[in-house]
Amino acid sequence: MAVTKLSTLLDGNLVVRGFEISDLIVHVGFADCVHLMLGGELPDEHTRRLVDAMLVSCIDHGANAPSIHIARASASCGIPLASAVAAGVNAIGRHHGGAGEACARVLQEAEPKESKIPGIAHDLVRVALKDKRSIPGYGHRVYKEHDPRARTLLDLARREGLDGAHCRLAEAIERELEQQKGRRLVLNVDGAHAAILSDLGYHWSRVQSFFIIGRTVGLCAHALEEADSGRPLDYLGSSPAEVSYQGPALRSVSGGSAVVGSSTTTTGGSDSTSTEAEKRQ
Repeated sequence: MAVTKLSTLLDGNLVVRGFEISDLIVHVGFADCVHLMLGGELPDEHTRRLVDAMLVSCIDHGANAPSIHIARASASCGIPLASAVAAGVNAIGRHHGGAGEACARVLQEAEPKESKIPGIAHDLVRVALKDKRSIPGYGHRVYKEHDPRARTLLDLARREGLDGAHCRLAEAIERELEQQKGRRLVLNVDGAHAAILSDLGYHWSRVQSFFIIGRTVGLCAHALEEADSGRPLDYLGSSPAEVSYQGPALRSVSGGSAVVGSSTTTTGGSDSTSTEAEKRQ
């Protein structure tokens, strides 16, 4: 028999975490329900504002963000909306959207106590640099001085009285990285999510859920915009990739002479040397 603590049908009514769905529809918002489903209880007003802000911070990061790029490219091929969005969600992993989970694990396993935070941060950074490891949740290819999303979320957490030991450890690590490494690696939005959700009591394995939920809104919008453009495969053509071929030289199955050489081909764009049929593969 399957067991769940999430929902059930009771006397013809859907019950979610003990609340009838009609009750939730009338009295709470989406952020409340996210916290209810993932955290187990309805949030207070301070937590609600923070959860809502975190979801908003994930919705988009431009058409070149990997998940969004893949969703648009998929939609350009003419597949259904659900499939294009699923393609984008499937791109969320260790290297895109996954740093929050990994950072939360680091923060939680450090078990920060207020008086020990500076020493913990110092040791975490020292060991990471010694082992030539990066600390997830720090650094960004665009933001070099600060990630405005992370700063805004942490400021909001302070105003709502919800910044705890994990937030302070995350900021202490940012300072230690700059001091020990000699250059700034900003606490990014993934790191901010990790710290805030850790202080809200979420296990590190739940952190990526918030990124997936928030980003799905942006994936829907981008995929729909691409589909509405009415230009099949146009998005693929607008983002050519220069590829250096390093495979075998041209050869023949029948044993004819081979032509030795290498080539660089731009695929998907107007300058491509490939045929129209090849570009559509």
